[in-house]
Amino acid sequence: MPKSINKKVLRIHLLVWFLFIIWETVITNLLYDMSAPVINYVVHYSITIALFYLQSDIVLPWLGKRKGKWLWIPLFCVIFLLTYILAHWVGEIFLTHLLGKPVKPFYGMTWQSFLRNGYRGLFFIGFSTGYYYLYSFIAERRHAQELEKQQLLAIISQQQTQRELDLMQNAFLKAQINPHFLFNILNYIHFQSIKSAPQISEAVTRLASVMRFAFDIGDAEETVRLGDELDQIEDVKYLHSLRKNTGTLALNYELAVCDLRLIPLVLLTLAENCFKHGDLAQTNAQMELFLADNQLHIRTWNKIAKAKPAISTHTGLANLSKRLQTVYDRNYEFTYGPDGDGGFSVQLKIALELTLKPVSSTTTNTGTTVLP
Repeated sequence: MPKSINKKVLRIHLLVWFLFIIWETVITNLLYDMSAPVINYVVHYSITIALFYLQSDIVLPWLGKRKGKWLWIPLFCVIFLLTYILAHWVGEIFLTHLLGKPVKPFYGMTWQSFLRNGYRGLFFIGFSTGYYYLYSFIAERRHAQELEKQQLLAIISQQQTQRELDLMQNAFLKAQINPHFLFNILNYIHFQSIKSAPQISEAVTRLASVMRFAFDIGDAEETVRLGDELDQIEDVKYLHSLRKNTGTLALNYELAVCDLRLIPLVLLTLAENCFKHGDLAQTNAQMELFLADNQLHIRTWNKIAKAKPAISTHTGLANLSKRLQTVYDRNYEFTYGPDGDGGFSVQLKIALELTLKPVSSTTTNTGTTVLP
């Protein structure tokens, strides 16, 4: 059933009906030498076209949805033929009075006209039925093609996803191989320099420890023990102490914080920020961790260096802020920026209850505001 007809389809329908009416009119005039006023053709063909679409667009779709539709078809054919004959008879009555023609008995209704209109009714029943099933076939075919297209797109999408998974798997395998190779090299350097250059050997050991911690957290839980990350900061402090004319990071913390858990690399990110952007030659940077008001407090401070670091993306604290937002929603406070006295301070406060166990990305909102 055509539920909606666009302009292109409408033009095709009008053209087909126009050609059919011209063809039938010409054939009738040539074979039977019959002609009639234009209004006569308009009335009778209007009735025929209306009944044609009444059947194809309304009656047949309605029959198609009913149970035992094949039992309804004979009754429908009889009703349609009687309707067709009656409609054209009413049209003839209308034309008789409109054109002032002599009134015939029963307005020209005879057995001959009855059978003639019955034959034409069967003729248009066939055309209308054929049109309905042809249109339905085309619509179902298009629907099937659309489903096939969607299935094909789904298969392509699935293949692309599988390809991406394969690439990620390969990258993961490479990530497993490369650190293994790197640690072997560091281990070799350590043993080769342990006697001749013990300081270098110690530096390599500390570097390997920090790197192994960073690599291993990818397989760890969502949070890490703060005590383990504090140990890595001690290694980072040692590595930075190898440089001449530089200070260090004064690390102060309560022992109670060591068993608390936090998302990984928070402390290392803050320490790196102090070492990279701080002027530690004049004043040591500071980091402190303590508990107060049922919250874990983490603070850092460093004097701002006048010279900018050679390599800096300026995204460390911004990325940390996004990570905190993703995991802790609004259950924390994170502020950082210049303090107005030539220093740069960072402060993180997080509810103590969230540091006692691993967290998920859907935590309860307590209404604490995240500061930029």
